[in-house]
Amino acid sequence: MNKGYQQFEQGKTVSVAECYLTDECTEHMDTSATATIVTEPSDDEELVGIVYESGELDYVPQDILEINK
Repeated sequence: MNKGYQQFEQGKTVSVAECYLTDECTEHMDTSATATIVTEPSDDEELVGIVYESGELDYVPQDILEINK
């Protein structure tokens, strides 16, 4: 069982994939290339709650995020 979702801990900074930021669904949102995790997923399928630098809240798929070290 893949437990990759456990890497998405509240308070961590993540990079958001460019393809998501330029998608027509998010083009009018105040997004940024980095964000902070505010809700942790409970499995590999659940969306991750993030807050962009602007303060905009979004729930996004796990596969478009990369944990910043």
